[in-house]
Amino acid sequence: MPPSTMNKILLNMPAPMLQYAANFISFYFQHVRPHQAMVRKHVRRLIFLVFLLNFKSLPGVFHAKMGLRIAAVQLYSIRHGKGFRIKPTDTSIVRERVWVDDLDLNFHFSNSSYGKNCDYARVKYVTSLLGPSVLPLHPMRKIAFALGGNQMWFKKEITLFQSYEIRTRLLTWNQKWFVIEHRMYTPSRKNGSSGQDQKLCAIGISKFVLKYSGGSWKNKTIPFLDALEMVGHDVSELRALEAKSENGNVVLWPKEDMEFKSFEGWTDRAAAVGNALELCETMLLQE
Repeated sequence: MPPSTMNKILLNMPAPMLQYAANFISFYFQHVRPHQAMVRKHVRRLIFLVFLLNFKSLPGVFHAKMGLRIAAVQLYSIRHGKGFRIKPTDTSIVRERVWVDDLDLNFHFSNSSYGKNCDYARVKYVTSLLGPSVLPLHPMRKIAFALGGNQMWFKKEITLFQSYEIRTRLLTWNQKWFVIEHRMYTPSRKNGSSGQDQKLCAIGISKFVLKYSGGSWKNKTIPFLDALEMVGHDVSELRALEAKSENGNVVLWPKEDMEFKSFEGWTDRAAAVGNALELCETMLLQE
């Protein structure tokens, strides 16, 4: 802007505004300009701190962490020459730590963060169970898996910087769906003991369907046990359970093994804990 134009603008400004502008310019040249390098340094530090506190939510970080877990499954398959990493009755474990961008307005683990981090657990479990046959862009891929629904219930809060682990295992299945269970635990010290125990903080249930990923059977549903056989699992015992099941819904874990005692004080229907098996059957029957 030419100086003459600037002068015209200043001359046409009201006197109070002109005085404010003069005071601001004077303050800048007296107090800010001499320390400009230091101000820039602190601004860069502030930007770096903001990125550090929110690094888990930066673009690409979620997919990078997911990719690392998938890569671990692939490396295990190559190293051991096996098409899977865990058996159907095994438990998969994911360990994480609460960071600033995981918090809600109450400054503890937010509802959405439970689902986001259970995504890691879901993908690790399914890829470890079915191996490279479900990995996207893999030449051996022949099975696609899709999440059909999930529910979560909370018991204890998880606070900032607290470590936790998600244990995932198979719960039940039928000819179309299979349901897995997530349990989130945090370490807690026992009274009068230097050792560590773990407390249950939340439980979740996720429902999956398996489809053929290519060929003339593309998008056709694969029964769960058939998919396990395709990748080399021995499912003879699971077939026997399926033959004895009612309505084709197989519950792998008896009710007494599901640690319902950990949920004392919860209302049966509100938390749906005492009715978890019934809930699983409802989820399985949903078309």
